[in-house]
Amino acid sequence: MPKKTKISTSVSKEDIAAFHEAVKGAKLHVNEKVRLSAPDIRRKASSRSLEFNEESFNFNESLDLDPVQGEEYIVFKQTGISNKILRKLRKGKYNVDAILDLHGMSVDEAIAAVDGFLQQCLHKGIRVVLIIHGKGHHSQMPILKNKLNHWLREINAVLAFCSAAPAHGSRGAIYVLLKRNSEEILLG
Repeated sequence: MPKKTKISTSVSKEDIAAFHEAVKGAKLHVNEKVRLSAPDIRRKASSRSLEFNEESFNFNESLDLDPVQGEEYIVFKQTGISNKILRKLRKGKYNVDAILDLHGMSVDEAIAAVDGFLQQCLHKGIRVVLIIHGKGHHSQMPILKNKLNHWLREINAVLAFCSAAPAHGSRGAIYVLLKRNSEEILLG
């Protein structure tokens, strides 16, 4: 094996000064997104007795909520979910692992799409999803946004949701944080 030869490179003070002048004002890029890890196989195998299964979710509107406008921000979190987690979700700090676009769907089509989508995400261990609902027509209330605001609050597998960051559709989409298993409580 040949010996490694040491290459001597000397950098002059002028070169260092030129480099510092060239990068003056530059900011260090820090990726602050966090991936909520999917459950490992051992955990997934023991999760057969979860409350969410192949049955459909109950999409009702029993809560008395005021309707929201297209540009209004919506937010919800279950008891036990920390404000820190909700803040990170709101800022888009978690990686979105699945997206559902409801544009152009009727309410019945949206129910079927959301139900199937959430079932698949829970089955695959996906934690953070984006649902694009749109803002509605400018002269009317956004129907799907209001429906999702009711439906998701009633689904026990949904830990939290909020309007998305501008990069993901702002007030026309929502981030949804899903449970990993039936005993999960997030405090961090």
